[in-house]
Amino acid sequence: MNEKPDLITKRRRILQTMCLGATATVTYGALGPLASALAADALDNPLAVTTVNHLSYSSPNYKVTRDFYADLFGMRNAWDDGSKCQLDCGPENTPNSFYMTESKPGVQPTIAHFSFGLPDFWKLTDRVKDDLTKRGLPGVHPDGEAGWFVNGPSGYVQHIVTVKDPAMFPGAAKPCIVARSDMCKDAYAAGVKNLASRPKPGGKGFKALYFHYIVLRVADVAAEANFYRDVMRMRPVSQKIDEVALRFGENTLVIRPAAGGGKPSCNEFGFVVENYDQAKVTAELNRRGIAFKPNPAGGLLFKDPNSLDIGIVGKA
Repeated sequence: MNEKPDLITKRRRILQTMCLGATATVTYGALGPLASALAADALDNPLAVTTVNHLSYSSPNYKVTRDFYADLFGMRNAWDDGSKCQLDCGPENTPNSFYMTESKPGVQPTIAHFSFGLPDFWKLTDRVKDDLTKRGLPGVHPDGEAGWFVNGPSGYVQHIVTVKDPAMFPGAAKPCIVARSDMCKDAYAAGVKNLASRPKPGGKGFKALYFHYIVLRVADVAAEANFYRDVMRMRPVSQKIDEVALRFGENTLVIRPAAGGGKPSCNEFGFVVENYDQAKVTAELNRRGIAFKPNPAGGLLFKDPNSLDIGIVGKA
């Protein structure tokens, strides 16, 4: 293959660490039988996360960002108190979501943290706590009563939370220390009472189903991949040089190196949309004046209003 020795060493290190074997060469755009088998294994582990409860998206104007995703990707506004919101896609009972909030002046738009949905969370909450605590992981503390915070090796923050529950919504941590308290119920009600008045999709966009991929960039790819495999019970499904993809439910997390070994960051993700037709997608993006290009992961790639990279593709 004429690869340099250091690249061969990196590849071997990831292969050995992720236990994929020397023949694991598929990509997350075409995962094949190996990926399907590995992804299915997660169903046998009760602590395996399956959904994106939310990506925490901070931007200068949450309403502009909200309306862009609601209109282009047909995302449902499930909770919105006028200063922050939750946008859902996929099934009503097991959605994949954003929490969108206003960023502080001068702060670059980004995905500040991840939150993953765990089926049967309420039955497993003590087990989740014990599992996180015994591992000695940093940042372990409650997120209200409906979730647990934990930091990955890179310091990137995430939660393990309920898949869907009225005690988990933007800003729920403080009022929902007790999930079924009046304080929690009132805070939840504040975000659903005016949903009918919020802008609706114009009908010319698409219908997002789940995340084709979410890209997290970190200093140590192998260490971070181990964390998501061991703690979140995600299934490694592919590898390249300094890149690992892990499946959870229908969604895929892709871990790549941060530039210059820098801070962890997430500024790229892609959606699988219903009835994808590239000619129609191209026409609609042109109509909206959105520049795009082919995406190496399949489909097309473009920028959202905050210059984050967004992919769009159909089911494989």
